[in-house]
Amino acid sequence: MEYSEREATTRHEALLLLVKELVTPQQFQTWFNAVVVETPASGEVRLLAPNPFVRDWISHYYSNVLAEAVRNCFGEDRAITVSVNPALPQVAAIDAPPVREDLVPPTTTAVVPVELPTISDTFLHSDYTFDNFIVGRSNHFAHAAAIAVAEARGQRYNPFFLHGSVGLGKTHLLQAICHEILRRDPRAKITYLSCEAFTNHFIQAVEEGDLTTFRHKYRNVDVLLVDDIQTLRNKDRTQEEFFHTFNTLYNLGRQIVLTSDAPPKEIPDLQERLVSRFQMGLVVELSRPEFETRVAILKRKARMRGKELPDDVALQLADRIETNIRELEGAVVRLLSYASLVDKPITLALAEEALRETGSTRTSAITISDIIDVVAAYYGVKVSDLQGKRRSQSIVFPRQVCMYLARSITKMSLNDIGGYFGGRDHTTVLYAIDKIGREAKNDDETGDVLRRLTRTINGR
Repeated sequence: MEYSEREATTRHEALLLLVKELVTPQQFQTWFNAVVVETPASGEVRLLAPNPFVRDWISHYYSNVLAEAVRNCFGEDRAITVSVNPALPQVAAIDAPPVREDLVPPTTTAVVPVELPTISDTFLHSDYTFDNFIVGRSNHFAHAAAIAVAEARGQRYNPFFLHGSVGLGKTHLLQAICHEILRRDPRAKITYLSCEAFTNHFIQAVEEGDLTTFRHKYRNVDVLLVDDIQTLRNKDRTQEEFFHTFNTLYNLGRQIVLTSDAPPKEIPDLQERLVSRFQMGLVVELSRPEFETRVAILKRKARMRGKELPDDVALQLADRIETNIRELEGAVVRLLSYASLVDKPITLALAEEALRETGSTRTSAITISDIIDVVAAYYGVKVSDLQGKRRSQSIVFPRQVCMYLARSITKMSLNDIGGYFGGRDHTTVLYAIDKIGREAKNDDETGDVLRRLTRTINGR
């Protein structure tokens, strides 16, 4: 049967609506929102996905859903193919859900910690779910992969290794995976903790001569999630123990999720066999949110606190704060708190006043780690690279900026600053400070960047 172009378009829309009824809103948003349907003259139903990842996932896990939707839409079974059209949009926007003002105080977040059903060092934040994660170009792949891991733990993408600079959403996705797994299987045994906690537990077990209990705890879980795995570096015995824990869980088909500030191969002093295993599954990077995503994050964070952020204020804050999500959330909290204290509506002028007043009181508490994190996020480089031995220009210049800002903002000596950057001596630090200072005077763009970085650091 032949259809007119209008009829075909209507049927394509109807097919996607039928799919939408057969899956959860989050599943449709992640896997089908950017899909295009075609019905060529051959009579088959062709789905065009934006990338191979989405294509493979739909083909593997939603074939029955598609068959049912096609049958209901066309009144018959038809051949279904899923292919890739890279020209399709890669981002599916997620609108922030409305929040009742009578339920959430204006300056606080409603936090209901969720205790995991096994021994862990971390409670789950009730807001850290997939539904509350703002998706943009910088994190779409990581978000989709995290959902895939939660939907079919241990079956694909094991281990799942998520890396990126501070404040870009690694912890949010880690906890969202936990929430989704528990929603699907409340009895799932999950252990979620920091790598530092794993190390401390191991040291305690060695001191007490009770490694059997330690190993039973970590090797008899359904899911192991470890945050900041880069802290394993230089800990040979802990690396040895984690290697065997990893192997045991992997061989049992248990899901392993790890986060780091750098990809496995760039973590210094990490055993090659661990690097190899961390790279066996899926390694995904979270990068800095682009402007549109920053605007959406600001508005969502305000709405979660029962307030609407005016568009002009959101645009101004998004332009001013370019580093990470944590900075954006901090700006919203300070702005809403200030507006409540002075009992004034939120305007551009009030936003400038609030961030200036609250930011200026924190300068003395700024550490060199704060500076390194901000500079790394701004230039899109790894903290480990800034503090390592690499000498490519893409690393050297940001490293010199770090040294300049550290000298300008903190009271650290030249030798102390050099110690944070691979043990460089005071003459290297002095050279960097002089060089960046000259460039700031002679080049307006460099001066603007330094001022912007300083504002961001002072607002931490």
